[in-house]
Amino acid sequence: MRSAATFRGGWLAAGIGLLLLFPLSSPDEFFLDVFTTGFLLAAFAASWDVIGGVSGQITLGHALPFGAAAYSCALLTSLAGWPLPLAVAAAVLLAAAVGMGIGALSAPLAGPFVALLTLALGEIAHEAATGHTFFSGPGGYAWGGEGGIPVALPWQDAPPFSSYYAALTFLCIASYGMLRFSRSGAGLILRAVAGSPITAQASGVPISRFKRLAFAVGSAFAGAAGAGFALHVGRATATDLSLELSFQAATFAAVGGRGTIVGPVVAALVLHILFQGLSLPPSARVLLYALTLLVTLRFFPGGVVGTARDLASRLGRKEGARPPRRRGRNRAGEGTR
Repeated sequence: MRSAATFRGGWLAAGIGLLLLFPLSSPDEFFLDVFTTGFLLAAFAASWDVIGGVSGQITLGHALPFGAAAYSCALLTSLAGWPLPLAVAAAVLLAAAVGMGIGALSAPLAGPFVALLTLALGEIAHEAATGHTFFSGPGGYAWGGEGGIPVALPWQDAPPFSSYYAALTFLCIASYGMLRFSRSGAGLILRAVAGSPITAQASGVPISRFKRLAFAVGSAFAGAAGAGFALHVGRATATDLSLELSFQAATFAAVGGRGTIVGPVVAALVLHILFQGLSLPPSARVLLYALTLLVTLRFFPGGVVGTARDLASRLGRKEGARPPRRRGRNRAGEGTR
């Protein structure tokens, strides 16, 4: 068991090392931007896995806390004039509160009804942000709608390397935090609730409270990713609340392996960099994401990590079931082992 954990840790360390060295190869700014966005989306996909994988609450409106944090960060810095660190902290707290509210509404529900509720809430927020301009910015400009709201950044023209390393650092810290939460006592209870809610309730587990906890924690990390994305692009737009974004997170988690945290991170990085790096149009990317999800659910229901674990388990059982070599004597009458 320890050797397997050491093996996985070695692969993760090697991957992080390669990502740290990548900017030294003098890549194009476009690829640096693709990687930076990929790091933030990977953290967002892992936050979906806290809710949809660890606790088993399939949400199709996970872009709501992501976009709420992005918009609040933009409004607090541009309209209220808050310092950026304070605005980011408030945005993350707001995302956690949004998640707790969604968890309270969905607590009495189960299965597809949770997915439908979260889908409806996310689409209401997306349509409200798309079709209306709520605020008037400096100079009489209308803010909101398709153009979004700018974020007041304290720096001008930051080098792309700084955004790259900041997003990579955030991804490592956020992934570690979510992994620790998934393996904590609360995480184990959430896995029990996801496996058999009736058994967990019969054991005295307050299911509603733990569902709210899962939504709050996952939404807080999603909000942190949303605030980081707003800082990276310098603006909060209605796309931050779109169904496409929620669908991407669910796809990354399914492909990587639900409930593993690391699997969705790796899947998000690989798929985003592959599809975005090829400069495919958005409609083609959505189609490829849908095809990838269908193939995964049909042939690899456990995702990449789950399939790898199944293969390793089968190989281990075959190795354990192999009969020991019989001792006997060869034709010369000598003993063999």
